[in-house]
Amino acid sequence: LITTMPSSWQVSLAQLAGLIALLPFTVTYLHLYYYTNIQNEYCFVGPHTSLISGKNYNAERSESIIDSSAVADNEVIASKSPGDSSQVDVSQLFGIYTPQQNQKRSKSKKNDRRQFHQTYASAVSSSRWGWPSITQISDMVSSPTSQLSHKNGSKNLHQPIGGNSITFVETKESRKWCIESSSLGERAQWCSTEFTNELDKRTIYLYPPSGAYTKQQSPQSSASSSLATTIYITCPTPTLQKQPPPKKTRHNEQLFRENKNILFLIRHPATVLLLLFNMGLAFHYWNQRVNPSLVCKQYSKIVDGHEWWRGFTGATAHFEPLHIGFNMMSLHTLGKELEGEYGSINFFLYNVTLVVMTTIVMMGMVYGRIRWYQRQNNDSKILQLRETSSVGYSGVLFAWMVISTLERKQPTCPVPFFNDVCFSTYSFGQLKFNIAPVVSLFMAQFIMPRVSFMGHLAGIICGFGLHWGWPPIELGSANVLIGGVFLLGNLFWRRGVVPVVPLTPPDDNDHDDDNQLLSLLLESGQDGIDGILMSMPGSGDVENGNNALDRDSTTSTSDPFARGKAKKKEREMEEMRRKHKTVESIRNLIGLVTVLSFLFFDWMSSIALSQCILLAYFIFGTRSSFIVWACTQAKVANDMISPEKQRCGMIWRGYVMSCVLAIVVDGMSVAGWIQLQTFISSEKTKLLFGLVPSLLFMLLRIAINILGMVIASKILHDMGQVSYISGGIFVRVFSRVLTCSKAIGDGVFLSQRPLWTAFEGRGIRLGGGELLARISRSRSS
Repeated sequence: LITTMPSSWQVSLAQLAGLIALLPFTVTYLHLYYYTNIQNEYCFVGPHTSLISGKNYNAERSESIIDSSAVADNEVIASKSPGDSSQVDVSQLFGIYTPQQNQKRSKSKKNDRRQFHQTYASAVSSSRWGWPSITQISDMVSSPTSQLSHKNGSKNLHQPIGGNSITFVETKESRKWCIESSSLGERAQWCSTEFTNELDKRTIYLYPPSGAYTKQQSPQSSASSSLATTIYITCPTPTLQKQPPPKKTRHNEQLFRENKNILFLIRHPATVLLLLFNMGLAFHYWNQRVNPSLVCKQYSKIVDGHEWWRGFTGATAHFEPLHIGFNMMSLHTLGKELEGEYGSINFFLYNVTLVVMTTIVMMGMVYGRIRWYQRQNNDSKILQLRETSSVGYSGVLFAWMVISTLERKQPTCPVPFFNDVCFSTYSFGQLKFNIAPVVSLFMAQFIMPRVSFMGHLAGIICGFGLHWGWPPIELGSANVLIGGVFLLGNLFWRRGVVPVVPLTPPDDNDHDDDNQLLSLLLESGQDGIDGILMSMPGSGDVENGNNALDRDSTTSTSDPFARGKAKKKEREMEEMRRKHKTVESIRNLIGLVTVLSFLFFDWMSSIALSQCILLAYFIFGTRSSFIVWACTQAKVANDMISPEKQRCGMIWRGYVMSCVLAIVVDGMSVAGWIQLQTFISSEKTKLLFGLVPSLLFMLLRIAINILGMVIASKILHDMGQVSYISGGIFVRVFSRVLTCSKAIGDGVFLSQRPLWTAFEGRGIRLGGGELLARISRSRSS
């Protein structure tokens, strides 16, 4: 028996996919399962549609008449009766149903047959299509429990809406669950299959069974009804409990008692994760004796030094016990209050968004003050602003404090020991405002003068913006905001700071496009590179005087050493062409996936927008990489190509970071699709593709993005832009991703053809016929 062990690159591929795709999928699926089935006991009602084939309910366009064959094939689920001008929309039944809040489970069989009232009606819309992202799914699912005014106005979604409910119906003939509606024109019922009377009388019916519910025809209703004959319901499992719950005794009473700490861990995972992350970093910085200047927010480092990662390290760094203590207590209080309103997933993503937003606003305010003092020629103030450092999570906490203040119904009293100094919230249409957070800022500045005034003010500004709906959740998602900001900074801001020598053909203004220039380099080979290099400024600095690549034209073509040198150059050019062709092919695949993403997914979702950002990264990275390769092939001095090489490294590092975030969000979105199929189909009336085709396309998209990340990692390693010895924040965070990607690249894309040969040219054959001929001639003589 011979077993084949997987190669190293295959193991690295499995590790990489498990780390950035499978792990987020598993965590998100378990969280959504607990949130919907255990914590809130949701029942989802949607169209009886085949999610596999992608056929969906659309009451506005369906005009066919339901017959038995159509119902059997699930082809039509809504129609109009002949001659009926009025159109009844059965989508009024769709949404989320929850059990009565004031009725808990008991040992009695009667009380366990609870009514499930409709607490959220699906916002059926025909203007958008495509599968949603995880942020959209989390926002929709958290709506029934949310009291936030920016999500549902003054509507209290805890209360039942309409007259729709799911109840247990028991008669002498049968027992079944039925969904009843009084909001439609008639008293309509859709019921599950009947339970047999042979079941044990002690059977407890916890939840309605999941599956298709068929419309029950009443004697007063006509045979051809205008309502859909079948709908679909998804409820928690198990539906039946054949044995009554055990009686509580003094011994096992503690087992039924809820542990508040464990309950907080389960119901507020985002807050717990943020608490552990901040406290773990604080311990790490204390244990390693890290200097605060290495991780703090500082204008001269972030703006002038382009160390943008300091926005994250500065926000999560704490070096004093009181600092970390006060901030973590505030985070615990605000997270306990607001995480349930936003949903754990969106609450965590909004925290990441606020870290970026507060840093941008803070640097903008510092820039404005520097410009003000420049007009006054106050150099001391300018130097102080540029070198002032700040650390801590309080900027994000002030943003959440603003949201908490605006959602309170009672006035807020921000001054300690002065309970009469309170401020009310004023509404201006959909916008709300309260001066209490600003008062708290001045109070904190008065009590502790060392606190960062502009850092806290930036948090207040971002808090008002977030409550007023900016940025939208899809633009504020981590896979869109972080990658987009980094891309804009690299392409525009850093491009203007780092001097890059342009490559332009001599005396030819028709080749401004980079693609035409690259094609010219590939087609003309070394001669084209030489001609372009001769037109570059500073070409006299190239090796060997004015022309580093001056070839001796008088050299005879029969010279074996000249032929060997020419062959070597040709192989190097062929290798460069091969690399460029490979990168261009992957770029075209990413472009195709980007176009298809707008057909499969919601065009305004973060999973579609993030793919556009990845495509932009790859396009600019490809152009910059080939410029570096061409100059390296032409043996240009290193000081001339180092700026472009540095910029190329920044672009590919941004691609790796954005690709990891995009794949993580893709895995989380897939978990939401699988867990909440019925709910998504009730919200989205235009799903062009079903669940299985969408899952297959998502797997293909993840595979192509991983392939692009492998190319980016290999280019970074080949250019020397990754150093595991000196480290750096990028290598420390993405070290596992980089090592796995490099192993995959070496195993898949490593060239089998050598770039050099040990001996080349004309040589002398030792032994054989020539040697024997010499020996024979010497003997004969």
